[in-house]
Amino acid sequence: MKLTILGGKEEIGGNKILVEHKGTKVLLDFGMSMKLASKYFSEFLQPRKASSLLDFFELGLLPDIKGLYRNDYLTHMGRKKEEREIDAVLLSHAHADHAQYIHFLRNDIPIYCTKPTKIILQVLEELGNSSFSDLVTSLDMFVFRPNKTGGMSRVTRKDAEFIKERDYKIMDANKEVKIGCLEVEMVPVDHSVPGSCGFIIHSDEGTLVYTGDIRFHGSNKSLSEHFVQKAKAVKPKWLLCEGTRINSKDKNSEEEVKKKISDFISKAKGLVFVEHPIRDLDRVVTMFKAAKENKREFVVTLKLAYLIQSLGDICPFTLEEVKILVPKKGWGLICKDNIDCKLVEQDYEQWEREFIHRKNDHLYGITKTSNQICCFHEYVGN
Repeated sequence: MKLTILGGKEEIGGNKILVEHKGTKVLLDFGMSMKLASKYFSEFLQPRKASSLLDFFELGLLPDIKGLYRNDYLTHMGRKKEEREIDAVLLSHAHADHAQYIHFLRNDIPIYCTKPTKIILQVLEELGNSSFSDLVTSLDMFVFRPNKTGGMSRVTRKDAEFIKERDYKIMDANKEVKIGCLEVEMVPVDHSVPGSCGFIIHSDEGTLVYTGDIRFHGSNKSLSEHFVQKAKAVKPKWLLCEGTRINSKDKNSEEEVKKKISDFISKAKGLVFVEHPIRDLDRVVTMFKAAKENKREFVVTLKLAYLIQSLGDICPFTLEEVKILVPKKGWGLICKDNIDCKLVEQDYEQWEREFIHRKNDHLYGITKTSNQICCFHEYVGN
C-alpha cells in the first residue's frame, strides 16, 4: 500500500491523503489548507474564478493529479479532458479543512460519508455566497446556451439541465463497503460537527486506520473510545492520526465549557451575544443548554435556523424551542404594519421566507435589555 500526504502535514487541517493499492486509488478527505490559503488570500482577495485551477496549482493549494478534477475547469485552462482515475473520496466530516475543495472534483467520483455530513454540505451549498461552493452538485462552468433572442447566454444555476448531482454514498456505522480491492468500514467519532467519523481500511497487505479529527473531551466521547477499541482489535499496520494537541496535557471537556458559558451568562445583564462557527452543532447545543439553565431565550440566525431544520432529528432540539432573529432587509418592511406578506417576503431570499411568518418563535429586533442569548457568525462557511 502506498500513502501520499498531499495536505495536512505539519499544519492544522488541509487533509488530502492519497491511498493506492493494486490499482485502487482512494482519497482521505479533500480539504482547504487554512495555513496556505491565509498566506495568499484574505476577505477581499480570493482566487480568480477565471483562472480555473491555475491559481490553485501555482500556489500549491491543490495537487496537480491526473483524472481528479472537473473537465469544465481543465478545458477552460487549456488542458485536454481526462478520464477518471480516482475511485473514491472518504470524507471524515464537513469542516472546510477536510471538505471544502470537493468543489473542484469530478462529479462522478463517489464520495463516501455519513448522512449528517452530506446534509451540512448541502446547506452550505444552498446558503453559501462563494463562487467555489459546488459541494453536493456541480454546475457546468464556462458554458453557454442559446437564449430567446437567438444569441448565447452564460449558464447559471437557473439552468437545471446543466446541474449534475455528485455521487454521494451514505455509509452506515460499522458496515464494510468494497471499493476496488479495499474494504472500508466507517466508525463514528466525537467531534464538534455532527456525523464525524474515522475509517478502517482493510487490504491483503494489512489494515490502515484513519482517525479523522478525533477527540475525547466532547459530548460524545464514548464514540471515540469505541473507535479506539475497534482500531486496536484490527491490529493496524498503518495509523493516520490527527494530532493538533498531541503534545498538550490540557483537557477541557464540553461540559466544562458549558459551565463557563453558563457562569458568564448568569453574571450578564441584558442581552448576551455569542459568536460560534455555524457547523459546530455540539457548541450550539452547549450554548442552548446554558441559556436554558439561566432561563434565557436562545436566539438563532436565519442560517442557523435553516441548518437546524435541515438536520431534523439529528439536532437535539427543535426550532420550536428557540427564537429566530429576522433582521430588517431590503426595504425593511418586516417592521411595518398593514403590509401585504408577499411584499414583505420580497426583502428576503427564497429559503428565508419560511422563517419570517412563524408564530411565537421569531422576533424582528432585539434590545439591550432583552433576556436573550443571541448567537451570530460572519458567514455560513465559517
